[in-house]
Amino acid sequence: MKFTCRPAEIGFLDTAPIQLRYSVIVNTSLAQAFDALQDPATWPHWFPGMTKASAIGHEPSGPSRVVTLNYLIRFKEEFICWEPPSRIAYRVSAVSIPYADELVEDFTLTETDQGVEICYRIGMAVHHSLTSVSGLVAKIGESSYQKALANLKTYLER
Repeated sequence: MKFTCRPAEIGFLDTAPIQLRYSVIVNTSLAQAFDALQDPATWPHWFPGMTKASAIGHEPSGPSRVVTLNYLIRFKEEFICWEPPSRIAYRVSAVSIPYADELVEDFTLTETDQGVEICYRIGMAVHHSLTSVSGLVAKIGESSYQKALANLKTYLER
C-alpha cells in the first residue's frame, strides 16, 4: 500500500487530535461479541462500506488483516491489543489513499445486567495532506463509526 502510517500504540487513543467514543448495549454474550470482532468475515456484514476483510497473518505485534472499503480503499491493520473476550484493538499501518497518518480503533466489551456493553473508541490524526479539511474527515468518520456500532448491535441480536 502506498501510504504508510506511523505505528501508533494504544495510548494514542488518549492523545489523538481526533478522539471519538461510542457505546451500545447488546443483548448477546461476551464470547459472541468478541467472536464477531475477531472474525474478519463478519465485518462486511455490519461495517458500512466494508466490502472485504481478510486475515493475512501475524506481524511482530500480533495478528493482522487487510480490509477494503467500497471495493476501492484498502487498509492494513495490525492488532495491538488482544484480550479475549473483553478487548480488541488495532492500528492502521498502511492505506491505499491518503487518509490517516495515525489511526487506532479499540473495542472494549463489558458484561452488564442489560447485556454486553461495547465501547468503541477511535483515535486519529488525518493524513498531513488533509489537515485543512480534518473537520470534514472527522465528520465522515463519525457517521461511519456510529453506523458500524449500530449495525454491530443489529448483527449480534439477529
